Amino acid sequence: MTEVYIATTTFAEFNTEPIDMIKSKSFGIHRNELGRKLNEEEIIDRMQKCEGVIAGTENYCESVLSALPRLKVISRLGVGLDNIDIIVSNKKNIKVLATNSPAPAVAELVLGLILDLLRKISLHNNQIRAGIWEKNMGSLLSGKTVGIIGLGTIGKKLVEITKGLQLDYLAFDKFEDQRFAQKNNVEYCGFNELLERSDIVSIHLSLSDETNELLDSNALEKMKSTAILINSSRGECVNEAALKKALDEKRIAGAGLDVYLDEPYKGCLLECDNVITTPHIGSYAREIRIKMELEAVENLIKGLTNE
Repeated sequence: MTEVYIATTTFAEFNTEPIDMIKSKSFGIHRNELGRKLNEEEIIDRMQKCEGVIAGTENYCESVLSALPRLKVISRLGVGLDNIDIIVSNKKNIKVLATNSPAPAVAELVLGLILDLLRKISLHNNQIRAGIWEKNMGSLLSGKTVGIIGLGTIGKKLVEITKGLQLDYLAFDKFEDQRFAQKNNVEYCGFNELLERSDIVSIHLSLSDETNELLDSNALEKMKSTAILINSSRGECVNEAALKKALDEKRIAGAGLDVYLDEPYKGCLLECDNVITTPHIGSYAREIRIKMELEAVENLIKGLTNE
């Protein structure tokens, strides 16, 4: 029997069709019972007999892939492949497939984090629950300058859903889509200039040597003291210690984070009233999640059956 592993923790919670599709092929199903992202040792231990995996953001590096002799297909539930060693996968003839982007869900979450920070929604909610009736002054989103680091599918969707707010858009990206920029009044600029001019900085990057800790202490020092930072891409893109220091010293006004270096996150940024945290839920909008799960299963089946 072909054995498959589902590494993501909340798979098929809202729709059983993805599981039914796998069962229809008489595949044996194994699931992540830990409720969190697997580490490398856990991947190796649990997937020894598996030929396919529906993968999350856990790390499929060379040592992991070399320890899984039966693995034939990695079906990524998501668009990013930076957690998978593609070179080693190709050498071992492991098919690596991805779903379409969860861009609408991630972009809407980013908008939510921005509004929460600017109007101090969570802060006021927490204070009222603690018996504190105190009005803290917020800021408008309208008329602000939004700097988007990585103007790919998600960054573009963020522009599209916020166009009615009279925002100015700056973008930094290695590959410049001038047609989109002209149509949507987006100005490409250098990384430092974006940080210096933006009221809101939103990160939309895949992880690489170039993007690892791209937002370090030097970068954060270039931001306005009134600016906020949003990260919904990869936790490794931000140096968390530097961010905590910048917040403590009021060199930036706040941060909205959906991703972290270590997940589940239990770090020092939870101490900050001006940090909004969510548990890596960028794609967790019911409609998008169901669509992506079905696509991931279709990719898994096609990869294993050569359909």
